[in-house]
Amino acid sequence: MSLMTGLFNLLALLYIGRAVQLAVQVARNWNVVRQEPLTGEKQRLAEQAAFFLGVPPAVFVHELAHAVAVLAFGGQVAEFGYRVFWGYVVPQGSFTALENWIIALVGTLGSLGFGALLWLVLRRQESRTLQYFGLRAFRFQIYFSLLYYPIFSLFLPIGDWRMIYDFAATPILSGVTLIVHALLLLLFWRADRAGMFEMTAFDSAAGQAHFEATQTAADRGDPAARLQVIIDLWRGGARKEARRALDAFLADYPQSADGHLQLAIQATEGSPTIRKETYQAAGKALSLGLSGADRVALAYQLRGLYHLQRGEGAAAETELMAALMPAAHYDPDQTPPARRAELHHLLSQAYRRQGRYEAAYAEIDRALALAGELGMAGLAQKYGDERELIDKHAGRTARQPERNAAD
Repeated sequence: MSLMTGLFNLLALLYIGRAVQLAVQVARNWNVVRQEPLTGEKQRLAEQAAFFLGVPPAVFVHELAHAVAVLAFGGQVAEFGYRVFWGYVVPQGSFTALENWIIALVGTLGSLGFGALLWLVLRRQESRTLQYFGLRAFRFQIYFSLLYYPIFSLFLPIGDWRMIYDFAATPILSGVTLIVHALLLLLFWRADRAGMFEMTAFDSAAGQAHFEATQTAADRGDPAARLQVIIDLWRGGARKEARRALDAFLADYPQSADGHLQLAIQATEGSPTIRKETYQAAGKALSLGLSGADRVALAYQLRGLYHLQRGEGAAAETELMAALMPAAHYDPDQTPPARRAELHHLLSQAYRRQGRYEAAYAEIDRALALAGELGMAGLAQKYGDERELIDKHAGRTARQPERNAAD
């Protein structure tokens, strides 16, 4: 236990340092933080604050609830430990099984109550950044109290939930708690999946105003406005709400090419590889007559990536060449230069996988030229690395006949 306590104290010190740093940052920029709109940067700041600034008072309330319950049942608090990011209460006295169960449970109720109260207070604020902080702090307290802490108690010899789920001492109460606990977790999962703990970020106040106007048009049934709202939600970080809205949109408009392209984009989220759902949705978008040079190029690019990640160079070449070759409905010259540069880069990979190194060199040189014209040093470095990789593969292939002859 002393080793565990020491580890908890060390983590708490590290967290306190970050909490102080974050508090100073928020205080110095308080007026900017409160100003509209809620930007992506402010989202990230609020996410950090939900833990580093929201947890310390929640821990205090949690331990205070334990202490109050102990005193209410005629006991004494032998020790009240508050370590900012963790704490404990050592009760002294004789308690019944029911009283022990209540003493253990009220800490969790205190944490949940604090999170709910913070959310209810801040949701009335005009600042969407403060609203978002309250929402995420509430979400964290739900997650910690109902999921993380019970699992923590299950695997370690300490924790309130060992007492709450002491079926030998309180079989009925523990059984009822298990049912309620499971229902609350289900509600939390559904609410989280529906995006109820998300808020949309905007680059500017004008962008937020435009979104609100688009939302009004979408509410009136304008399909183009509905899709634009979905795109804005996705870009603004409200990913789960965007996916739910897109599913509803495609149910109403299954022949929307742009809707299926958006599905392809969303299906890539959270995965290091291009999923089959992305590949199929991009193909569906193209088959439905997707328009717009950049959108068409993106659809082919996603399909090409799908094949590249599976080592299918020839299939990737077919998709990427379709993006770069003119068609009746598509002029690749209208594709933004950055997209064209990436398409040439990917096509060079497709050729390299087929051992067609001269073609690979030609494509990567086109990508490098476009990156140079755009003045994008990061892209130039990335494409330069690909050229070196082609050099290595080409060099090994040139030596291969000699090794075969020696054999």
